[in-house]
Amino acid sequence: MKKYIVLLASIIYFALFSLNIQASEPSPIVEDEADEIVPGKVISIIKDEFETLETSGGDYVQKVQVLKVKLTKGEEKGKLIEVYNTIDGIMANSLELKVGDELYCVIVRDEDGNIVKGYVDKIKREKYLLYLIIAFVLLTIIVGGTKGIKTLITLGITIVGVYYMLNAVIKGQNPVVVSIIISIIVTIITMFIIAGFNRKAISAIIGTMAGVIFAGIISLVIGYYANLSGLDSSEAQMLLYSTETLNLDFKGILFASILLGTLGAVMDVCMSISSSITELKDNNPIMTVKQLFKSGMNIGKDVMGTMSNTLILAYAGTSMCMMLLFMVNNMTLVDVVNMELISTEIVRAMAGTIGLIISIPITAIVASLLAKADYKKM
Repeated sequence: MKKYIVLLASIIYFALFSLNIQASEPSPIVEDEADEIVPGKVISIIKDEFETLETSGGDYVQKVQVLKVKLTKGEEKGKLIEVYNTIDGIMANSLELKVGDELYCVIVRDEDGNIVKGYVDKIKREKYLLYLIIAFVLLTIIVGGTKGIKTLITLGITIVGVYYMLNAVIKGQNPVVVSIIISIIVTIITMFIIAGFNRKAISAIIGTMAGVIFAGIISLVIGYYANLSGLDSSEAQMLLYSTETLNLDFKGILFASILLGTLGAVMDVCMSISSSITELKDNNPIMTVKQLFKSGMNIGKDVMGTMSNTLILAYAGTSMCMMLLFMVNNMTLVDVVNMELISTEIVRAMAGTIGLIISIPITAIVASLLAKADYKKM
């Protein structure tokens, strides 16, 4: 138990060190020489009313708040300043604030370095996210015990692996090659930590890699013939214009994203099948390879139904606003599916699901053969 705790702590430290994450507030984003971003807390509301602006398109009504904010960090910690918050209901950070809310604000100084005023930059949310992470870690350890600690270790390894993959892509390495290597490493380490160094883990590893690589091949082939550029999302387009000198391979990045999105679900299915076949053989050593394979396939078919839904619903859940937008504008099905954004999501969901389905028989036959081989040696 102690060795797993030490290993978990080491991985968390290494991950934080690698990602350069600090427990304190994020580094200030300097907008110009006179502006900086600092954290603060709303002490009172000085003004809270609507204003009407005259524009070429007509009158525009917006709400303006003037807040008294107490700075909570820096050399001027404890100082009270006036911060302006414009609420138009359009921007994501356009939120009405109340007393007690914590925020980050852009402060503007005069030539003498004195604070003149401030503007709301964003809401301070990291504290609540930290609470959520702590709850997740504690529940995982309490419910899972040693298995829970192993789960956290594998999660830490996965996070570090994804970070290094992203770092490698930024440095110009091939996203296809890097994503395959990272997927193999994460799968092997995860399976051996969770299941131990045995044939059950080997079966799950083989099935997982077969399913994930198959999903990757499908995505590459269909992506080529469907002329998917990988620039379907606003984030990809922003990345293109922000990194013009890097010459990133966006088609390869699309492949890597599909590979990673498929990996978790396929690992789950393969481990379930491999573990079930091993348990069946342990409890009934006289079962033949054919019987074990049939049982594994029956288990896999049941898991396939729910896991396929998991993949599809995961993609649908992240695209709900977009689907509502299509319905509101009465777009036809042909118009929708031929949009690159939708085509990409369909390829992502279908390739992942096909990879999952392919992994089931492969895992079942490998696990059955290896389980039978174990008992032939006894």
